[in-house]
Amino acid sequence: PARGGSGSGGGRPAGAGGRGPAMKLSTQAYCKMVLHGAKYPHCAVNGLLVAEKQPTPPQQQQQPRGREPPALFVDCVPLFHGTLALAPMLEVALTLIDSWCKENSYVIAGYYQANERLKDASPNQVAEKVASRIAENFNDTALIMVDNTKFTMECIEPAVHVYEHHENKWRCKGPHFDYCEDWSEAQRISASLLDSRSYETLVDFDNHLDDIRNDWTNPEINKAVLHLC
Repeated sequence: PARGGSGSGGGRPAGAGGRGPAMKLSTQAYCKMVLHGAKYPHCAVNGLLVAEKQPTPPQQQQQPRGREPPALFVDCVPLFHGTLALAPMLEVALTLIDSWCKENSYVIAGYYQANERLKDASPNQVAEKVASRIAENFNDTALIMVDNTKFTMECIEPAVHVYEHHENKWRCKGPHFDYCEDWSEAQRISASLLDSRSYETLVDFDNHLDDIRNDWTNPEINKAVLHLC
């Protein structure tokens, strides 16, 4: 079965370590991730998450590792739907998105994926490969898997599993952490956008390659999120 059911199952793997997540999702990033999955309920989808580039503090001012605030993933760039493993298309997308990030003082900081099958929320080779590549340039990279069993119109609970890179492996964080900057806001706005079928206007990179007038930064959806905040 495809995404969008209300079934149970597909329990979360054990958490990676006891410390809190090294990242948080902004409402805009969470909503666009959800809308991408909703637009293509019968396909696998994927995309990138970006954070604001932080100035490097002088050496003597750097905080001990445990005290750094979590990185905020401020936006999401939907990539593909259907076939996710086309290397040439991914290279084109990464190059363009990297340039856009530099112009806006962002950095590519995470990767998300929703698998095609309802009860499959595990990262596959594609997910781990792209996330590992991002991790070469960003310390707190997160690999986010959308949990299709929690994907409902009401958005009752966060539909994500967060994986972080530890000892060369992607390990799932525990479900008890709050991965959204403001979950009640993200829940309310994502439910409202789903209700108004905003996903129909969402543009991913596949749509952009079909017609370059399609803007993968999704300014209209960004505006709608801001309006609902």
